[in-house]
Amino acid sequence: MSNNLRLEVLLKAVDQATRPLKSIQTASKTLSGDIRNTQKGLRDLNGQASKINGFRKASAQLAVTGQALGKAKREAGELAVQFKNTTSPTRAQAQALEAAKRAASELQTKYNSLRTSVQRQRSELMQAGINTRTLSADERRLKTSISETTVQLNRQREALARVSAQQAKLGRVKERYKSGKELAGNMAAAGAAGVVLRQRERWPGLNY
Repeated sequence: MSNNLRLEVLLKAVDQATRPLKSIQTASKTLSGDIRNTQKGLRDLNGQASKINGFRKASAQLAVTGQALGKAKREAGELAVQFKNTTSPTRAQAQALEAAKRAASELQTKYNSLRTSVQRQRSELMQAGINTRTLSADERRLKTSISETTVQLNRQREALARVSAQQAKLGRVKERYKSGKELAGNMAAAGAAGVVLRQRERWPGLNY
């Protein structure tokens, strides 16, 4: 096989090795984009799940605080009646009444804050397509979506790992072909130089 023909064969081999490498690079880029999109979707789903948990906790705190507020108001009311009906209320009675009023006021402030928080969280859930009246059903649906999306993400990561491994393998093949190409080029140059040398030896009077 002549040096020129051998060089053509090597160039063709390099081209054939480069094509699948480019295809794999494209697949790797596509998979990376898919993974980013899936990760974003999973973050959104987990964010919704976190909002549901936050709404449940805030609602529970609101209920407990509401009960405590009702009790504090009743106690303050009873003490106020006793204080009013007492001809000569003592200092201790006055202090107890003030403490009861203060406790009821603090609980009222806490209750109002929690109620505002619950209303805000309910609106955010509604905007995310979650109805707080059917929270359990929406929560089950959300858990299923999170599970399915997690499985999808794992599959995409596994596929990317396989593509990356194949990309590295073809990259090594390409480098070997490049080395062969350089060797063939050197061989072709050496062969041409040999032809010129032999011609000079045969016809020393000619210029090349």
